[in-house]
Amino acid sequence: MNTIINSTQENSNILLSLVDSYDKIDISGVSTISGTISSMIAIIESGDFIGISSQSLILSDSSVDDSTINYFTGKGLTIIT
Repeated sequence: MNTIINSTQENSNILLSLVDSYDKIDISGVSTISGTISSMIAIIESGDFIGISSQSLILSDSSVDDSTINYFTGKGLTIIT
Protein backbone atom coordinates (compact mmCIF):
# COMPACT_ATOMS: atom_id res chain seq x y z
CA MET A 1 0.00 0.00 0.00
CA ASN A 2 1.24 3.52 -0.83
CA THR A 3 0.57 6.94 0.69
CA ILE A 4 1.00 10.60 -0.25
CA ILE A 5 2.17 13.25 2.23
CA ASN A 6 0.76 16.68 1.38
CA SER A 7 1.93 18.80 4.32
CA THR A 8 4.43 21.56 3.60
CA GLN A 9 6.81 20.66 6.44
CA GLU A 10 7.64 17.26 7.94
CA ASN A 11 10.04 15.75 10.44
CA SER A 12 12.38 13.12 8.99
CA ASN A 13 11.82 10.66 11.85
CA ILE A 14 8.06 10.79 11.35
CA LEU A 15 8.54 10.11 7.65
CA LEU A 16 10.86 7.19 8.40
CA SER A 17 8.28 5.71 10.79
CA LEU A 18 5.85 5.39 7.85
CA VAL A 19 8.16 2.89 6.12
CA ASP A 20 6.79 0.13 8.38
CA SER A 21 3.22 0.80 7.20
CA TYR A 22 3.58 1.68 3.51
CA ASP A 23 5.43 0.29 0.50
CA LYS A 24 6.06 3.70 -1.10
CA ILE A 25 5.67 7.19 0.38
CA ASP A 26 5.21 10.10 -2.01
CA ILE A 27 6.75 13.24 -0.48
CA SER A 28 6.81 15.35 -3.63
CA GLY A 29 4.32 17.74 -1.97
CA VAL A 30 6.55 18.31 1.07
CA SER A 31 8.61 21.47 0.69
CA THR A 32 10.68 21.33 3.92
CA ILE A 33 12.00 18.38 5.93
CA SER A 34 13.68 18.83 9.31
CA GLY A 35 15.87 16.32 11.09
CA THR A 36 19.34 14.91 11.51
CA ILE A 37 21.82 14.25 8.75
CA SER A 38 21.58 10.49 9.31
CA SER A 39 17.77 10.45 9.11
CA MET A 40 17.81 12.53 5.92
CA ILE A 41 20.32 10.15 4.33
CA ALA A 42 18.18 7.20 5.44
CA ILE A 43 15.18 8.71 3.60
CA ILE A 44 17.19 9.31 0.44
CA GLU A 45 18.86 5.91 0.37
CA SER A 46 15.91 3.77 1.50
CA GLY A 47 14.20 3.65 -1.88
CA ASP A 48 10.84 3.89 -0.11
CA PHE A 49 10.28 7.59 -0.82
CA ILE A 50 9.04 9.02 -4.11
CA GLY A 51 9.57 12.64 -5.07
CA ILE A 52 12.56 13.63 -2.98
CA SER A 53 14.28 16.03 -5.32
CA SER A 54 13.74 19.69 -4.52
CA GLN A 55 12.96 19.91 -0.82
CA SER A 56 14.65 22.26 1.60
CA LEU A 57 16.31 20.55 4.55
CA ILE A 58 16.63 21.94 8.06
CA LEU A 59 19.46 19.95 9.66
CA SER A 60 19.40 19.69 13.45
CA ASP A 61 23.01 18.51 13.77
CA SER A 62 25.33 20.95 15.54
CA SER A 63 27.79 21.03 12.65
CA VAL A 64 27.51 20.24 8.96
CA ASP A 65 30.66 19.75 6.90
CA ASP A 66 31.15 20.58 3.23
CA SER A 67 30.96 16.96 2.08
CA THR A 68 27.51 16.63 3.67
CA ILE A 69 26.32 19.85 2.04
CA ASN A 70 27.69 18.62 -1.30
CA TYR A 71 25.90 15.27 -0.87
CA PHE A 72 22.51 16.93 -0.37
CA THR A 73 22.93 19.66 -2.98
CA GLY A 74 24.08 17.02 -5.45
CA LYS A 75 20.67 15.41 -4.97
CA GLY A 76 18.93 18.71 -5.80
CA LEU A 77 18.14 19.52 -2.19
CA THR A 78 18.66 22.85 -0.42
CA ILE A 79 20.13 23.26 3.07
CA ILE A 80 18.46 25.91 5.25
CA THR A 81 20.61 27.20 8.09
